[in-house]
Amino acid sequence: MPIEHDVTRHLADLVAFPTVSAVSNLALLDHLEAAVAPFGARIRRFPNAEGDKASLLVSIGPETKGGVVFSGHTDVVPTAGQAWTGDPWTLRREGPRLIGRGATDMKGFLACCLSALPEIAARPLKRPVHLAFSYDEEVGCTGVGAMADWVGASGLAPRLAIIGEATSLDLVSAHKGGLIGWARVRGKPGHSSQPDRYVNAVMAAAELVSEINRIRADMRNGPQFEGLDPPYSTIQVNQIKGGLHGNIVAESCDFFWEMRIIPGEDDLAVLDRIRRYASEVVEPAMKAVDPDCGIAIDVQARIPGLKPEADALTRQVLDLLDRPAPRYVSYGTEAGIFQLAGTPSFVVGPGDIADAHQPDEGIEIGQLGKCVVFLNRLGESCCHD
Repeated sequence: MPIEHDVTRHLADLVAFPTVSAVSNLALLDHLEAAVAPFGARIRRFPNAEGDKASLLVSIGPETKGGVVFSGHTDVVPTAGQAWTGDPWTLRREGPRLIGRGATDMKGFLACCLSALPEIAARPLKRPVHLAFSYDEEVGCTGVGAMADWVGASGLAPRLAIIGEATSLDLVSAHKGGLIGWARVRGKPGHSSQPDRYVNAVMAAAELVSEINRIRADMRNGPQFEGLDPPYSTIQVNQIKGGLHGNIVAESCDFFWEMRIIPGEDDLAVLDRIRRYASEVVEPAMKAVDPDCGIAIDVQARIPGLKPEADALTRQVLDLLDRPAPRYVSYGTEAGIFQLAGTPSFVVGPGDIADAHQPDEGIEIGQLGKCVVFLNRLGESCCHD
C-alpha cells in the first residue's frame, strides 16, 4: 500500500477521536493498542490519578538496551469558537493538504508512527523501537512525566528520543523551558471612601505585576542563548481578574503569569524572586491591616528546557534528515522532560507549527510521507550493534 494512502488512513482514524484535553483519551489508546497488536508489541500504560487518561508505551523488538523512542501526545486543543469550514473531527483532503483537528499537532506524527511500524517490525531488530504516546501536553506537558521517568529509570537506556512536534522535518535540538501559574491575592473589602481601613487586592497585585515587569527587563539584559528568538528569557502576565464594583475596595485579584527560560538558566530562581518580593515587600502592609490577607503563588505546570545533545548524535540525525544544521525554538515541548529523565532527545515532526491550533488545521501529505521514510531509517539503525 502506498505510504501516503496508508498514513492518510491512519490519520483519519486518529482525527475521529475528539481527544481535547478536557476528556478521556482511553478510547484512542484502545485503538492504538489494536493497531500495534499484530506486530508483537509489548504494552504498558501510565494512568492519571483519576483513571480516565493514560500515556501509552509500545515496544517492538528485543527487550534490550538502546534503540529509539518515537513520542507524541494524543490530546488536541478545542475547536469551540473557531471558524471551521467543515467537521473538525472528519479528515478531509483539499489538494495536497489533509484538514482536521490534530492533523499537524500532532496526530499526523502518530499516524506516521503507525505507518512506519510494519516495515520496522519486519526488520531483524537488534535494538527496540518504542512508541511513547502521552496525554495532557496541551495543558502544560503534565501527562508525560511518569512515562518519561519510567523509561529513564527502567534500564532501557534508549539511544535517543524523537518528539514529533511540527518542525517541517527540521531538527530542533534546543528550546526554552517554561513555568506557568497563578498568583492569587486576597485582600479585605470595604467602602472605597475609606481605603486605608481595608486591603485592596487589585493594588497589591499591581505591585507584584510591576516587579514581574522589572524581572522582564533584567532578563532582556541578562544571559543570552544565540539562535533562539528572542535569545533571552522572558516573563509576563497575560490574564488578570479582580474586584467586584467601582466603589468597593477589591477583596480578590488573580493573575496568570508565564516565563520562558533559556536552556541552562534556573526557572525556580526566578519563581523564588517573585515569592520573596510578595512575602517581604507586598504582604507586610496587607497583613498589618488584616493577618488573613496575603498572596499565594501557585505553579500550574513546569516544562524543562531542551539543551543541545552531543555533536556526534546530532550529526547522525541530521544526516538521516538530509539537513545541514539544527535549529532552536522558543516554544516548549516534551523533549526537555525526556532529556531530564535521561534520554537524549530531539524534536522532529511533519507539518508547520503555524498551522497548529488553527481553524481548518491541516498538513501537507508529502510531509507525512517524508516523515514515515525518516522513521523507517531510524528503525533500520536499530538493526545494527
